[in-house]
This record gives sequence, C-alpha cells and structure tokens, in this order.
Amino acid sequence: LLLVTECRGILDNNQRFSSLPTYLRVSYRIFSAETSFFLKEANQDFMRNSSLQSRVESFFPYKAKRPPILNASYGPFSVEQVVPQDLMLTSNFFGSANKFTYNWKLKAYIMSDKIYLSKPKVQVLFYIVGRDWDDYSTTERLPCLRVFAFRETREVRGSCRLKGDLGLCVAELELLPSWFNPPTVVTGRKKPPDQFEGSPVELYYTIQPGDEKGECTAEDIRKGNAIRPGKDGMDEAMSHLQRIGSVSLYRGQETSQLTELRLDSNIVVWLPSKPVKQGEVVNVYVTVANNSTVDQFILRAKVKKGVNILSAKTSDPRQWDVKQEVGNGGKHSTTTVICQRIAPSSRNRSNSLFNEVVQMNFEIASFSSLSGTQPITWQVEYPRKGTTEITLSEIFICQKDLVGIVPLAMDMEILNTAILTGKTVAVPIKVVSIEENSAVTDISESVECKSSDEDVIKVSDRCDYVFVNGKEMKGKVNALVNFTYQYLSAPLQITVWVPRLPLQIDISDTELSQIKGWRVPVVSNKRPTRDSDDEDEDERKGRGCTLQYQHAMVRVLTQFVAEDSSPWGQLSYLLGSDWQFDITDLVTDFMKLEDPHIAKLQEGRILIGREVGMTTMQVLSPLSDSILAEKTVTVLDDKVTITDLGVQLVAGLSLFLQPSAASSRAIVATTIAQELLHTPKQEAVVSTWIQFSDSSVTPLDIYDSKDFSLSAVSLDEAVVSIHQNSALKWPVVAAEGEGQGTLIKVDMMISEACQKSKRKSVLAVGNGNIKVKFGQNDADSDTGGDYDADEIENHASDRRHKVSDQERYGQDGRYYGSSSAEREEGTIRKVSSTAKSVIKNKVIKNNRLDGGKLSDDSQLQNIPIDFTNFPAQVDLPKGNAGMEENDLVQTPRGLSDLEIGMYALLGVFCLAILVFLINCATFALKYRHK
Repeated sequence: LLLVTECRGILDNNQRFSSLPTYLRVSYRIFSAETSFFLKEANQDFMRNSSLQSRVESFFPYKAKRPPILNASYGPFSVEQVVPQDLMLTSNFFGSANKFTYNWKLKAYIMSDKIYLSKPKVQVLFYIVGRDWDDYSTTERLPCLRVFAFRETREVRGSCRLKGDLGLCVAELELLPSWFNPPTVVTGRKKPPDQFEGSPVELYYTIQPGDEKGECTAEDIRKGNAIRPGKDGMDEAMSHLQRIGSVSLYRGQETSQLTELRLDSNIVVWLPSKPVKQGEVVNVYVTVANNSTVDQFILRAKVKKGVNILSAKTSDPRQWDVKQEVGNGGKHSTTTVICQRIAPSSRNRSNSLFNEVVQMNFEIASFSSLSGTQPITWQVEYPRKGTTEITLSEIFICQKDLVGIVPLAMDMEILNTAILTGKTVAVPIKVVSIEENSAVTDISESVECKSSDEDVIKVSDRCDYVFVNGKEMKGKVNALVNFTYQYLSAPLQITVWVPRLPLQIDISDTELSQIKGWRVPVVSNKRPTRDSDDEDEDERKGRGCTLQYQHAMVRVLTQFVAEDSSPWGQLSYLLGSDWQFDITDLVTDFMKLEDPHIAKLQEGRILIGREVGMTTMQVLSPLSDSILAEKTVTVLDDKVTITDLGVQLVAGLSLFLQPSAASSRAIVATTIAQELLHTPKQEAVVSTWIQFSDSSVTPLDIYDSKDFSLSAVSLDEAVVSIHQNSALKWPVVAAEGEGQGTLIKVDMMISEACQKSKRKSVLAVGNGNIKVKFGQNDADSDTGGDYDADEIENHASDRRHKVSDQERYGQDGRYYGSSSAEREEGTIRKVSSTAKSVIKNKVIKNNRLDGGKLSDDSQLQNIPIDFTNFPAQVDLPKGNAGMEENDLVQTPRGLSDLEIGMYALLGVFCLAILVFLINCATFALKYRHK
C-alpha cells in the first residue's frame, strides 16, 4: 500500500520552493471503469505526500459497469485491489446479484397529478436510470416496488415489479370514493380546501425483493402504523419509505379540453385536443369575437374520406340564422355554413371573449392506421369583402386511451468532455406511452423533439439520443428537451456538466535552470550552451555534451460545473467546489509550447528546459482556434546544484482504500512501500528524489535514464549485497543476513558518454536505511493484533506533536492531520479481511506514517518510512540522540551562503546583547557605590 500525502512546507520568504510534494513515485491506474478521474483537493492538509515511503491519491469512479480495480506499481512491484461496493455507495436495493449497480438510480413519474372521482386511479411509472439497456438478461430478477397513498389516517397500496430491457413498471392505486370528500378534521387554523383546489394525497414507495419466481409478494411488508415501516425480517434500508410526490383529488368531472384555432380576427373555431376513437362524433364550436361587427359570413370546411359531415345547428337561434350545404366528392367532402345575424347584437354580460354561433358535428367513420390524424381545412368568406386564407386543423385519432408519454434517458447526466477532446458524448433516449390500463408502448419512432437550449444540449433528428459535441457554451442543471406525440408532450430533464474554463495548468516548477556539473549528450535538435568561464575547459573536454536542464512535472486540472435553475445562474459543482479533476490524459494531444526551442513537453506530463528564455504552455481547443489554458514557463540563465539525494528502499507495495472525509463519492488510495526484508535473497529496489540549491525537489525517474547512472555500495556485505539488474535502471539490493541501519550508499553520476576522466563525476550521494529480519513480515498478522484507527494514530511519529494547532486545523477550522489516518479522523475503513490484516500489521509495524516540519537548513534526514524532512524542513537533533535504532544519520554537507550569513547575523546580535548586559552591570555597580 502506498500512502500518498502532500506537504507544502513552511519556508523562508527568501526561498523559492517547488509546489511539488515528495512521495514514493508509485503509478496509479484504474481499470474496469468507463470514466474515472484522479482528484486534487483544493484545501489539502500540509502533511499529505511528505513521505518518500508512501503516496496518497484521491480518485473518483464516475461511470462503471463493473467494480473498478485500482492498480499501484513501482519498478518490478505491483499491487491491485477491487474497489469495495460500500466505498462506492452502491445500493443493493435492486437485488441483482450478478449486476454492478453503482450508477443505477430509481426514478418515479406520476402520470397525472389531478385525479377525478370519475377515474379514481393513480398511476406511477418507475424505471432504472444508469442501467445499460443492451446489457440485460431475461432471467435477471429486479426488485418489486410497493406504493402507498396516505390520506389522513387511511392508506391505499399497490405494487409492480421492474422488468424488461428498460427496467420499468407501472404501479396502480385505486382510491376510495370517500377520499374525494372534504377532510373530516381540519387541524389548527387551516381553512377547508376550496373545491377548485382539490384535496392533496401523499405518495410513497418502498423497495422489496421478489419471491423465488421473482414475483411481488402478496403480504404487506409494513407492520405497525401507516407511516412507519416495520422491521420483521426486512432489511431496514430496504423498507424505508421514499416520497414520490402528491396528487390532488377533485369531486367534479374532468372537463373536456378544447384547442383554439383562429381563422381571422373575427372567427375562432374550437376543436377537441384529445384524440377520438372510431365511430365517435366530434363537436366543433364556431365563435365570433365579442368586439366584432360582422353580421354575415360563410364558413367552408373540407374533410378527407373517412370523416362524415353531420349536422350544423345554431347555438343561439334568437341571434343567428344558420343554413348548411353539404357536397360529397370522391376523396373529399365539403360543407358550407351560411351564418346571418337576425337580431341586433345585445350587450354581452358574460366575461367570455367570444360568442358561440354554431356547433358543427363530424363522425370519424374509418382510418387506415391505429393512430394518426384527420385534417379539416377551414376558410371564411365575407360577402362583398373577399375570403380569408385556408387554415388547417387536425383531429387526433387513436384506439388507445393514452394517459401520457414519458421520455426515458439511459442516464440523467452528461459529462461534456467533448469540449476537451472533440469527441461527441451521447445518451440514448426512448419515449414510451402509458395507457389507462397501464400498458406501456415504445413510441420512440413517432415522436418529435426539440432542445430548449442548444448551447447546453442537443437532440438527434430521430429523437433517439441527446448529445454534446463540444460546441456548447455552458452547462445546466436539469436542462430541458421537449418531446411531443400527437397532442401529448413531456419534458426530459438532464444535467450537463462542462469543464470550467480556463483550465488550470499545474507545473511543479515554472522556473527551470541548468544543473551545474550534470552534463548530458547533445542530440541533433539541442544546441550546446556555454557554461561559465571557469568551466570552458571542462566543456571542451566533454565534447558533444551540454549541461542538463531541470525537469518539471505537469498536469491539467479543471472543475466540472453546471448552472442551476435560479435566475442568477449560480454554479453547481460536481463533487463540490473544493475538488479539481485531473484531465491531463484527455488533453495531452492538444498541449503545446509556444516556443519549442525554449522548452519541450514529453508525453504531456514532463516539462524539459532546452534554452534560456520565456515561453507559454497552452492547451488548445480541438474544435477551434481558442486557447483553453495557458501558463508561462521561464528557463533561467542561472545554474543550480544538486544539494541532496533522498533514498528509499522498496521491497514491496501494500495498498488500502478508505472513504474521503471531504466527499462521500471520492475514495482515498494509500500505498506504502515495504522496507523490511524477511527472506534470504529477497530483493529491493531504490527510489530516489533530488533536491536543488533553489529548494526545488524532483523525482529522479522523470529524467532520462541515459543521462545519468546510479551505483550503490553495501556498507555491510554480511547483511545486504548490491547488484545491477539489466532490466532495471536502479540498483537492486538483496538480503544476505539479519541486520539494520544505514547500510546502503547510493551515488548519482553523469552518463558515461560525458565523463571527462577515469574518475567518475559524482553529482550527489545519498544513504539508504534497511532492515533485514528473517521470518518477520510487515504483514505478519500474528504479532499485529487487532488495531483500530486510534492505535494507528498512536503509533505514528511523535513529531506530529510539534505541529501547531493552527497547522493542524488551518484557517477554515477544518482538521488537517499529519497522516491519512489523522486526516480521515481515525476512520479507516477495512475493505476486506485481507486489507484489514494489511492495515493492522504493515502500517502499524512501520511506526512512522506521517510527516514532519521542514528544517531550517533544508538538509535531508534519512528517516525510515516517511522521510518527511525531504525536502521538508524539520527541527531534529543533529546527532543520533532521541532517534530510533533504525533511523538513518543525515548526510553531511557544507553550509550555504544564506546559512553562513544568518549565523553571522545571529552572532552579532548575541555579541550586542552581551555588551549591553555588561554595560548595564557596570552602571548598576557604580550607582550602588554612589
């Protein structure tokens, strides 16, 4: 397990320190996840990633059809672990033992929120969001849903079982006639509801597994009162009531809805909006506007074959005289209605804007398909004034009693990575109709659709998927796409997350210098640079070589945001505003340096200086000429030296997972390097970091292995031996006998091609601590016992007590511990019995999990397990007093100019104080004598 923690250090204002933390350079990879991200927390505690022996990394599996697998590797060692479902908050509600339900969510739709006494039935459609419609089995057993309606102290219940490729069902509730009466008891000062308001009824549901055949059980799973679910043999989480919504009950009859068709400023025709069946008579009402002065008009209507024209009668015989003429043709039939006002227009006392003149009746005789429309064309003629334009109306015809339509999306979120990659992201859509008998029909081929804002989300021409293609301007919570089928329409709500622009380019060191003494071969596209005058001769001796430039690590970060539905369009954040997503892999192909002669980018992750100057790193849009992010990089003319070499021995890796304290959806992975060799000839490899005189630190393995070499010497051949593995670029340490201490010395040298003499040019020297004890393993559970998180915290380094309360809690009052165990407030979750044993023993045996402060002299302290003082600065005793027996001695080196100056200044202050005290004593003696 590799524990990654991050340390920013407390530094003198005159020093420039890299933002890069020190950690074991383990590589993390996530498998079996469709979409996943590594994360950076904005307010990380100071002590994370401060140990050369460990690495902590947060990650977020966004979409996964199978349990994700996290792999951690370093050199020849690799360890992986399946992410437990409890860490991913995967619900077992769906009861599908052979399916991974991480992205599954249950959605409920109330088909009609107005219920009338004539049709006292409530219908609720349920379906599973996030389930792959193409990946299902007919034998798959999905759970049952039990629905409850509550009115005062009474309840009605119904049930249905999810099934099919869409994983849906419709539950019915037959309400009692007495429920439509006014409430018998009115509590408090609440007024009795108006008959037009309706009586509210609350709807809830529970999830329960089906029986052996997958059917819903007949007995009620709820015992006790009508609100609180019982616990007799039922999992508590499975029996909790979940609110669906409410419906309103009306005693009256459902009024027929009419659609207005305006022929001109005078005449308006009213037609039924709901579909009609074969053999039914359609009533059409012709009205005249109240403010109209028309006394005579001729109305012509034309219908196709299959519609019979019946009678037309006046609605007000005292006001209007109506005559009808009918003409039957081959394919069409026509009717002409002549309307003549016979009495002066009386003053209309009603509030209506129109006066009804005539009622026309049409009969739907036949039609060719189960559903469709029958057109009726209308035209008005005024004597001696001409005719109006032809107006078309449609009568919907359907043999089914449709209640409504519901658009279903496979997922209710879209992550718009198309802005970053140029690749379209789509979510499949299906639209179903619901009949009064609860039958469900797929009508996806017959619907029309339109996006409410194409700058957020688009919909395909066939209405079978919604998509984003990278040309969108913003994201939105619950963006609307409207679907229409005949007279029915319904919106689809879907949240679109977009990367926040500009993106953030995170570079570990934006100022790169040449490294004094480190010569590398000159390649064809690299021009040699002149060194200082005192090294001109050396440069000429090392022909074809030039000084190495510093390297830096690069990553691109962003936040995924969406505007909410408020008028101000406030931003909502995926995971929260404290989290940034590492999107480097998505934009690697679109990263470039404005001037590649000054610096170059290697594999999108490593920045390499090439020539003195200033340039800009950019992330370009894949779809346009716009720049998504940029950051200035400077290659300095100054030269730096390597001041320290940090060494960590790695004999194996251990991995464990725990939930993040900051977000329930983020997971923290911790990997720790094992440094105990417990079997003869067991091998370990070397991990190294280098520190420069400008206080920046860098892992050595980001440099090309051809540009340097490492050699190691055993200080006790009886305990460990050293050999060079041709497959590895680092020395390999092998156990020979028991012992411990600073037994490894590592030299870093320039490449053979640039050696100027037989004497090797050594750039840096580091010492490594190792412990060999045969028969004892870091993961030995026999000696570990049962440890909890508090015991892990107690075994941590005693240096954590030197951290002030302000450093622990930070400015925002949030706790910042010096180890992952502290940061998660002692709540380390054991993901399995195996992982539990690893945590209890491997972590506890290495009794230094956390980091320490930075020392004033920036020297490396070779301390086992954490190496917290590299490059961190800690206040430690200069000798071995107070150190554990397996601690390493520090690597000696000369004082820097800054340190000499500080010590000289301190000496002057001390001398001044001494003179002042002597002067005070002399004055006091003279005064006493007088």
